[in-house]
Amino acid sequence: MNQITVSKELEDRVKNIAQFIHERKARDILVLDLQGLTSIADYFIICTVTSSVQSKALIRDLEMLMKEYHVTPLSRESSVDSPWVLLDYNYFIIHLFLQEGRDYYRLEKLWSDARILCSYEGGL
Repeated sequence: MNQITVSKELEDRVKNIAQFIHERKARDILVLDLQGLTSIADYFIICTVTSSVQSKALIRDLEMLMKEYHVTPLSRESSVDSPWVLLDYNYFIIHLFLQEGRDYYRLEKLWSDARILCSYEGGL
């Protein structure tokens, strides 16, 4: 496979994951293309969840989806009371925020130079 094909496949996968998150009622989903801006990941998927219960359910669903993709996380940073859960899949990182965490960390502002690959406003 050439680099263009790999990049297109990764981009499509990230868009599919964002759609998957949207279908599970996360809000304000934003996918940032970080290629050329940092070496930590190619994409950030950022979303807001309404509760820790929703966050736990979404993490479980995402883990099942990633098994279908044969992708394992490099790390998972979260605690029961955390306003921010980070799922690192090497080429992309998924950020699940409670509203207060999203307002506090403001990743969109920090990475404002990144191209927006796709977004879903509000919830379903």
